[in-house]
Amino acid sequence: MDGLLTEALSQGLWASLFVSLYLYQLQESRRLQAEARGREDRLTDFLKDISKQFEILAKQYERLSDDVQIIKSEIRERGN
Repeated sequence: MDGLLTEALSQGLWASLFVSLYLYQLQESRRLQAEARGREDRLTDFLKDISKQFEILAKQYERLSDDVQIIKSEIRERGN
């Protein structure tokens, strides 16, 4: 009887360790998912910001290109 009680307590210890490890893994998994979600949101915002900045640069380039064409045509007109 004493051996049976000892075995039950031994398995109970392993079961409680298993459950505690399982709960810890669940909690850690949720934390990592939240971090990943936050990182993904920050990267998405960064990409949106970079896209807006690229659009602004493209418009500035177009204006600069137009100005250069105007200057070239004025120089050609003065040269003739």
